[in-house]
Amino acid sequence: MDEYDPKAPNARRYPRVITVGEIESLPRLPFNTGIDTAIFLSRERDDARYFRQGYCYQEPDHLPYNWNQTDFDETHYVLEGKIRLNVKDAAGRQVTLEAAQGEHIYLPAGYDYTLVPSGVRTVFFWSSGPSPRVGLADIPEYSATLKSLRK
Repeated sequence: MDEYDPKAPNARRYPRVITVGEIESLPRLPFNTGIDTAIFLSRERDDARYFRQGYCYQEPDHLPYNWNQTDFDETHYVLEGKIRLNVKDAAGRQVTLEAAQGEHIYLPAGYDYTLVPSGVRTVFFWSSGPSPRVGLADIPEYSATLKSLRK
């Protein structure tokens, strides 16, 4: 393996275990005060073609985080705590979803989502796809950070 180049295309596209310790050591992408994520599987760091995955960390009183999800589906699986999520459709109808530890939320494209405080510290696993070919183009600094972690 003397000629291994971790920056070469598809160099990190191989089966492996990703530990909680590895995930927790990754740089965090802040969403708002008290809420951030560690993306542990991505096009940038791992040559993942179809989806990206991460852990989201929420403090009990985090500020709301809103996004309009137009071009990907996502899931949230609660590892610890509770997710409270406001959902609005194109017609303006709204619903609040809550998921506790061990529960899963499906978030299809085409909705406006807002993570709001649940009053407890929360950690959830998320997965989204399809992953854009350009990677995290809307946050180039974090994209560059993930690329720098290739080893």
